[in-house]
Amino acid sequence: MIKLQKIRQLDDVLANKIAAGEVIERPANVVKELVENSIDANSSKIDIIVEEGGLDLIQIIDNGDGMVKDDALLCFSRHATSKIKDDQDLFCIQTLGFRGEAIPSIASISNFELKTSTGEKGTIVSYQYGKYIKCEDSDCKKGTNIKVKKLFQNVPARLKYIKSTNAEFANIQTYIERLSLSHPHIAFSLVHNQRMIYKTNGNGNLLEVISNVYGLNVAKSMIAVDFEDDEFHVSGFISKIDVNRASKNHIVTMVNSRVVKNKITVDSINNAYRRYLADKRFPIAIVNIEIDPFLVDVNVHPSKLEVRFSKEMKLKELVYQGISEALAKMNLTYEATTYNNKPKFIPDLQQPSFDLSFEEESIDTTKKPLVKTTKKTIYQEINLNEINDDIKIVAESNDDYIIPDKQIIETKVESREKLMEKKLFVKGQVHGTYIICEDETGMYIVDQHAGQERINYEYYLEKYQNLDLSMRDLLIPITLEYPLSEFLIIEERKDLLAKVGIELEVFGNSGYVIKQLPLWMQNIDEQLFIEDMMTQLLNDNKIDVVKLQDHAIATLSCKASLKANTHLSTEGMQNIIDNLMRCDNPYVCPHGRPTIIYYSTYEIEKLFKRVV
Repeated sequence: MIKLQKIRQLDDVLANKIAAGEVIERPANVVKELVENSIDANSSKIDIIVEEGGLDLIQIIDNGDGMVKDDALLCFSRHATSKIKDDQDLFCIQTLGFRGEAIPSIASISNFELKTSTGEKGTIVSYQYGKYIKCEDSDCKKGTNIKVKKLFQNVPARLKYIKSTNAEFANIQTYIERLSLSHPHIAFSLVHNQRMIYKTNGNGNLLEVISNVYGLNVAKSMIAVDFEDDEFHVSGFISKIDVNRASKNHIVTMVNSRVVKNKITVDSINNAYRRYLADKRFPIAIVNIEIDPFLVDVNVHPSKLEVRFSKEMKLKELVYQGISEALAKMNLTYEATTYNNKPKFIPDLQQPSFDLSFEEESIDTTKKPLVKTTKKTIYQEINLNEINDDIKIVAESNDDYIIPDKQIIETKVESREKLMEKKLFVKGQVHGTYIICEDETGMYIVDQHAGQERINYEYYLEKYQNLDLSMRDLLIPITLEYPLSEFLIIEERKDLLAKVGIELEVFGNSGYVIKQLPLWMQNIDEQLFIEDMMTQLLNDNKIDVVKLQDHAIATLSCKASLKANTHLSTEGMQNIIDNLMRCDNPYVCPHGRPTIIYYSTYEIEKLFKRVV
């Protein structure tokens, strides 16, 4: 019996459609691939025109090198590229594109028109859903003009899962913003439905591009970073702690000006901010990593958004240290800022009765109020009654609070021998919760609970720094049960637990019992702490006691701190303020809430309309 042949060679159109499924998932991918080609062509100006979220039209116009006729025809063939020549070039990629798949893939699922010229003679090439239509001469204006129309019309399954017009355009705008951040020397413009949405001037000023993306206030609060070692050079901008977001999406990482998703860099930046920000709050950061192309692999995924480094741990440490040092050099006190668009004050027109008798004083109207002309930094708005909209305030109920004896409150905080960051003078207390202070530059409002929480935190952190491995017996042993797969992993790695004083005894088939714990684990939730240790052991193959202690000590510090509606004497308040100013990080509590809000003399005078 003759068996029929089952394996066959796919035709080019079908092969391109399959390739498009990997590379082109939505209109934003089309924009990304084509704009990256324009960047590789040494363009200084790139215009992106979009209609209906990119489904009806995507047009990319650049002033780059352009192509001759033969290249214009050849670029529609799969794996045809000018970026690399041999396998050696693959390991030293210095362009954004290199696969040679984007144009044939896009042309297979759209009406595609390419108009290009090197400045001498122009060419127009047209394809319709993967089929060649025509090739004609055109004008000789240097650059490339690509029109992509009716995207996904021949692949209804893909079209079915396209989101709304606004959602698709939002993704396009995100791509263009990030490309402009990575290439500030290129002038980008983005038009949607004949409306200009986004534009940069291409003068090379990254801070100006940040202003275009995030706004002027954010740009003014950015901190420049620039550090390096023998392998890496890291530069860019990071935000101050009062400018933060609810997701990591605003941490933009680049490698040799290529926008990438690099978990190591993102995690290092977040770890550096961990002591300053609340949980689930993240900074804004635009960071470029320069490295020898031979030491980085960008050929990981068709999207070219993932990279691998030869020395990832070294990069992780460098980024963490560099960002930490940059933050440590800054004054991170939360500042209040007045804005012109605040709601107008409407006075109560019902006039109360007052005793208006007073001694007349001579007023010198020639004198002008003193105005401090120092340069001021603009931050997000912070009101007296409501601290930063982006920061979640934990409500403190007064019902269960027991106000201790004043003397106990005042002597509770131990005096520190460290030098004070600055000397603040206590002037009073508001609602038994906020301490009002001043220095020669302005006024400070201190949250006494958050302030003492920071003091206690650094005290306990220093106390737990040297682990006391002396053992104590548990009245009730701790039992832990795990699936057999996890139990086997723990068995291999439990020596790491023994190094920090945790001895595991096998209990049952896949469980453990703990009968003793070291003294350093006093005053914390032991069960929860050990479970977190186990999770760390399973996921990371290491025990980071400092990281685990951080959360436990923060909770302990909170419980040991003053609550709201606790009235203190001036001496007691001054004691808290002095100890707070001796802390390594007096600006935020361990949970990321601000401890101090600063009002400069200028801002106060502006609030009272004494200055303009």
